[in-house]
Amino acid sequence: MSEIERTDVIVVGGGWVGMVAAAALASSSRSVLVLEARAGTDPRFRGELVHTGGVKVLRELGLADALERDGAYRAKGFAVITGRKDETLTLDYPEGYGLAMDHHGMVHSLRRSAAARPGVTIRTGQRVMDVVRDGDRVVGVKLADGSEVHASLTVVADGRHSRLRPLLGLDGSAELLSFTAAIRVDGVALPEAQHGTVMLSPLGPILAYEVGHEQVRMCVDIPTERAKGTKRDLAKLLTSEYAPHVPEPLRTHMLRAIAEGHVEMCANQEISTDRVAVKGAVIIGDAAGCPHPLCAGGMTVGAQDVASLRDALATVSAGSAAAVWDEALLLHERTRYQRSRGREVLSRALYDVFLAASDGARALREGMFRYWRASERSRSASMGLLAGEDARLASFAREYVTVMGYALGAIADEGKGASARETLARRWSLWSSAWSVAKQPLSRSGRFTWIEALRQLGKRPEAPVPHGTANAPTASATQSAPSVSAPPASERASSR
Repeated sequence: MSEIERTDVIVVGGGWVGMVAAAALASSSRSVLVLEARAGTDPRFRGELVHTGGVKVLRELGLADALERDGAYRAKGFAVITGRKDETLTLDYPEGYGLAMDHHGMVHSLRRSAAARPGVTIRTGQRVMDVVRDGDRVVGVKLADGSEVHASLTVVADGRHSRLRPLLGLDGSAELLSFTAAIRVDGVALPEAQHGTVMLSPLGPILAYEVGHEQVRMCVDIPTERAKGTKRDLAKLLTSEYAPHVPEPLRTHMLRAIAEGHVEMCANQEISTDRVAVKGAVIIGDAAGCPHPLCAGGMTVGAQDVASLRDALATVSAGSAAAVWDEALLLHERTRYQRSRGREVLSRALYDVFLAASDGARALREGMFRYWRASERSRSASMGLLAGEDARLASFAREYVTVMGYALGAIADEGKGASARETLARRWSLWSSAWSVAKQPLSRSGRFTWIEALRQLGKRPEAPVPHGTANAPTASATQSAPSVSAPPASERASSR
C-alpha cells in the first residue's frame, strides 16, 4: 500500500470557486492542496459575470486587480429593454462594480494568483473518486490511481453535477428549467455601455454582457421543448424567434455569429440543497446549489460561500482538534443558508417574470417595470438583492410585496372596461404566479423560511448606498454576514 499523503486542506476542483477557495484559505501555517480532474480548464461555457457582492470578496483576497490586469471588464449594472417603444430601464449597482471576463481566461488568471500564495499546491489531471472516512468523519479523498490524501478539511468545489456531493451523504435536488444558447459576438458594443442587457422575446429572455472591448456574450434562454434538433434547426430558431427582439447593431453581429457557428448549448438546472457540511467536509459554489443563470449569480454566490467559510475558519489553526474544524463548518452552514435563500428565490422569481408564460407572470412583469420606473430607490433596492449585497429572504419578501401592489395596479388599469369576471381571472392568475414563488422556501429544510422573513419585515431596511461610491471603503465579509451562533451540542448531535 502506498504511503498516505497529508495536508491541512484539500480543495476538490480547480475551477473558479476552487481557486478562490484556495487563495482564501492559504496561509504560511496552513497547507492547501487543490486537486483538479482536468489537465486544463472546463471546455464548456460557464459563468463569466461576477456581481459587486462577489467582487468585494475578490478585492479582499487581492484577486480582483489581477483579473483586471488579465482583461476582466468592469460592469456598472443592468439595462432592461422593456418592449415599450424606445424604453430602456437602467439599474446601476448601488455601490462598486461587477467584473466580466471569458471564463477560461478567468480561471487561468485565478490559478496563477492562487499558486503564488504560500502553502498552495495545484495538481491537474488528478481525479478524485471517493472520500475517505474515519468513523463518521471525512478525513480525505481517494484518487483514481488508488492513492489517498488525508486532511483536516475537505472542500468540495466540483460543480453542479458534483461527484462527491452524494458520496458525502448530502442530498441535492435538480430541476431542468431550460437551455442556454451562449453566443460570442465580436466587434460590437452593447446599447448601454458596461451594463448587462436583458431583452425579452416570447420564448424566453436574452441576457447580453460585455467580456471585453467590443466583445459581447449573449445568453439566449430556450424552452426545453424547443432545444431539440440539429445545429441548423437551432440556428433557424435563434434567427427567426429571438434575433428580431435584439436592437441594432447588436442584431446584425448576432446573426453573423450564429451563421459562423459560434453557438454553444448548455442546460439550465436549478440545484437546491438543504445541507452543505458534514464532519470534515463542506461543499461550496454550484455543488452547494445554483439558480437559473439569467441573474448571473452563481459566481457571486460561490465567492460569498468562500468568504463565509474563511470567516468561520478564522480561528482554526492547522493543529486544531477535529471538533474545532467541525464546529466552524456548522457555523458556515447556518450563515450560508441565511444569506442564500433570498437569492435562490429571487433568481427563480426573476426568471419566471421575464419568461412571462402566464397572465399572472405578465402582470408581475409589468408591476416590476412600474416599480422600477417609480424611483431610483426602487432600482437600487432590486439591484442590491441581485448583486448579493443584501440576499436576506426578508428583504426579498418586502420587495416582492411591493411589486405585487404595482402589479395589481396594472391589472386595474388594464381592466377598465373589462368584465368583473375577466378582472377576477387576471387577479387569480397573478396570485397563482406569486404563490408558485412564495412556496419555494416552504419546501426546504426550514433553516430560513418565510416565517422568519415575515418576522423581519417590520424592521427598518438599511438605506441604499448612493450610486457613485465605488471607491468608498467596504465592509468585510465578516461584518456584512448575519450574526449567527453555533447550534447547541444537542442540536449538533441530532443533525448528524
